Amino acid sequence: MKQKLLSLTAVALTAMFTNQFNAQEYQPMPVQTGFNADVIANGVGPASSSTNSDVDGVNYAFLSRDLQLLAGNAPLAYGLPINGIINSAVSSTSGLSYQMASYSANNSLRLLAAGDNGTLMFTTPLSVNTLYMLATGGSGSCTVDVDVNFTDNTSQTFTGVNISDWYGGSSYAIQGIGRINTATNALESGNGTNPRLYQIPLTIDPANLSKIVKSATVTKTGTGGIPNIFAFSADAYNACGSVSNITYTSTMTSATVNWTAPASAPSSGYQYYYSTSATPPTASTVPTGSLPAGTTSVTLNNLTTGQTYYFWVRANCGSGQSFWKMKEIATGQLSATYTLGDINTMYNTNVTTTSTTNCAGALSINIPAGYKIKSTAVSYTMTTAGNGWMAEQKSLLACTTNNTTESAVSSGSGSTTGTFSYNRTGLTLANDLTGTVNFELRAWRSYGGSDCGADYNKVDGSTFKVTVTLQPLVLATNEVNAKEKERIAYPNPFVDTLHLEKAENVKKAVITDLSGVIVQTFENPSSDLFLGGVKSGMYILTLTMKDGSVKSMKTIKR
Repeated sequence: MKQKLLSLTAVALTAMFTNQFNAQEYQPMPVQTGFNADVIANGVGPASSSTNSDVDGVNYAFLSRDLQLLAGNAPLAYGLPINGIINSAVSSTSGLSYQMASYSANNSLRLLAAGDNGTLMFTTPLSVNTLYMLATGGSGSCTVDVDVNFTDNTSQTFTGVNISDWYGGSSYAIQGIGRINTATNALESGNGTNPRLYQIPLTIDPANLSKIVKSATVTKTGTGGIPNIFAFSADAYNACGSVSNITYTSTMTSATVNWTAPASAPSSGYQYYYSTSATPPTASTVPTGSLPAGTTSVTLNNLTTGQTYYFWVRANCGSGQSFWKMKEIATGQLSATYTLGDINTMYNTNVTTTSTTNCAGALSINIPAGYKIKSTAVSYTMTTAGNGWMAEQKSLLACTTNNTTESAVSSGSGSTTGTFSYNRTGLTLANDLTGTVNFELRAWRSYGGSDCGADYNKVDGSTFKVTVTLQPLVLATNEVNAKEKERIAYPNPFVDTLHLEKAENVKKAVITDLSGVIVQTFENPSSDLFLGGVKSGMYILTLTMKDGSVKSMKTIKR
């Protein structure tokens, strides 16, 4: 018999009482300056062309899902989210997220030797209850001191803060993001569980709660691995309560967004803002629209099928507004849920992406005429029974229409009984398929019994859900034809300089990476845009013309 390590009942009760007495207001704390290393490979080209350092001192770096060693390579099924938003997996801080810095610039505070330090300045200073640091240790765990600096020039110091090695540690905000060897370009998926970024709480003293946090200074102490600090978030306070439970439904060209009002409904209604860029609005951002008191939904029309949009909403209390709350939405989505009860797991101690089961759960989605699949998402929960552990769970989504599977097997974690949630987006296994598309969820266990059964681990009934995002069949052709008709800049790809067509008509030129982060801005540009300091990769050039029109194109820097 296995010995259980933790009382689940005790954990549940603790979480319940914590949530009753502490209302958290989570806000990302984007970093304005202070990063000293680019340790995330992205875009098109070898890893060395989009990084200037590694995480661990022995050539391994993180990677973004948009990394392509060669143009046209299949998209990766692992890696950091392209938009840089990390939704924390720590259960006690549900709803907390981080905004990573641009993958096309320095994005880590990397501290190699004892005594090395750096200060990260926050874009929007806040008063906070707890500051959360997103970090990892390369080539071993490590310790740092953290000075949280306030706008009144005082500080609160946290000494001996431990950061786990990027493989195998607990309290991770995200796991299974893979890595790449910058010297050989060898990719490692991490088997769905490694490497990891960790969430480290820094609780502010009561005497400092009214102060505004402006920056954090991190210093490496002692020996050990290499600290890499990537982002911060905070449990912040605002007198105007925020909305919650943002949901949406979408059609091919519209989306209706709903939310729950705060406990004290705002007297002046709500303000909302949406964009195709993940860059969050600030306190000074002009809202897209406003709604009267009592209205908690809005319909967005004339959207592009298959496009991801970022929607923010905040309460308007008249004398002030709450924090913005964000929901990522997409048009042209269809979903199907498995409703035939629990899905059994099959005993297998050596699961690979080619493994099959005798008890898979299957479902189908009918793609309407004129559309094809752009991407796939899957979600479900698995629960232990009898003497099973969550760490013994293995699972994989397969598309049986084209006999393609995910590129990595997903695993649970925890040497205890319990329920483990799985949620994966941006999957490419069914891309470009039309008509009736068939999926199956294959689930295994590495302990207990033989063949198929639910006595140790199972997929919970009615939780297996597949969602596909569609795009028109003619989208790619139309985009190419439009680009051929009007060239706004050349050459493409370019080395250091982009030449503008009819520059005399351009008011502003903006270069952004694929996540929407602004890399460089040119006001009243000349015919040449010099981009020698920008890393190799794919970018979007957006031109605001003097007549008010906007033009854009994708371009690649070699």
